[in-house]
Amino acid sequence: MPLTAAEVRVTKFSTTRMRSGYDMDEVDAFLDIVEADVAQYADELQRSRDGEAVLRTQCDQLQVRLGMAEQRLADTQAELAEAQAARAAQPEPVAVEVPVLTPEEAEAIAADPEASSVLAIAQRQADEIVRHAHAKADGIRSSVRGMLTDQLAAVDRP
Repeated sequence: MPLTAAEVRVTKFSTTRMRSGYDMDEVDAFLDIVEADVAQYADELQRSRDGEAVLRTQCDQLQVRLGMAEQRLADTQAELAEAQAARAAQPEPVAVEVPVLTPEEAEAIAADPEASSVLAIAQRQADEIVRHAHAKADGIRSSVRGMLTDQLAAVDRP
């Protein structure tokens, strides 16, 4: 059990009968206890200092990582703003337009009902592909917004 400061303060040594002073064995035993406790306190202090150094290093590393995350967030936000501005500047195509047919091509299609059917099917498929591409782009935008929101929340946490 460690020695307390109060115990050291109140310790009394008995005097010897044959000569003046304290009993050397009592004093030596007490000093052994004090020495052991001081060594223990010194070890604990060193461990605490070592732990503090580790925590400071970890804190510094986290500060660096936080700075990098904030920079990535700012870069991603800038990229998103640029992409949104570019998207707003461009008209969004609604459907794929069939190129203008030459009179010969129009006659060939009119003469062959199967060609008209194939052309209509191709137009529907093209429209479906464009709708699918728009839906996928909206999903990607939504995903990026979610990631940005998560990153902002992570940056705002203390």
